[in-house]
Amino acid sequence: MRYNNYKKRNKQRLIAEINVTPFVDVMLVLLIVFMISAPLLKTGVEIELPEVDTPNIPEKKDPLIITINKKNETFISKKKMDFESLNNKLSEVKRANPKIQVYIRADKSVTYDVLMKVMKQIIDGGITNVSLITLPKK
Repeated sequence: MRYNNYKKRNKQRLIAEINVTPFVDVMLVLLIVFMISAPLLKTGVEIELPEVDTPNIPEKKDPLIITINKKNETFISKKKMDFESLNNKLSEVKRANPKIQVYIRADKSVTYDVLMKVMKQIIDGGITNVSLITLPKK
């Protein structure tokens, strides 16, 4: 009899509410992970773009992006190219896609001379659809 009374007194009622504490913990951890990893998703060669007040051009699919950094080094994506290999690569790209759009990202310290040499390489490769990338003026 004693055992029965003990069982009845310690019987707990079920709680019908959802415990959100573990859910909040998981969401905060995910938020921290995304906040840390978001800046790492930025790709390309690190440069300082000039700020110019120009209208935005809508992007077409799969443009070719050529980057010129402060040291006047030329890159396609993240691959460093000299002028000879750049010319060969542009010719290959033109053969593969005759309507290719080329964007040039040049550091603001790059001289006009270097920029024009790269543009000449692009035009010599048979590509005439070329645009320059800048940052919007603040």
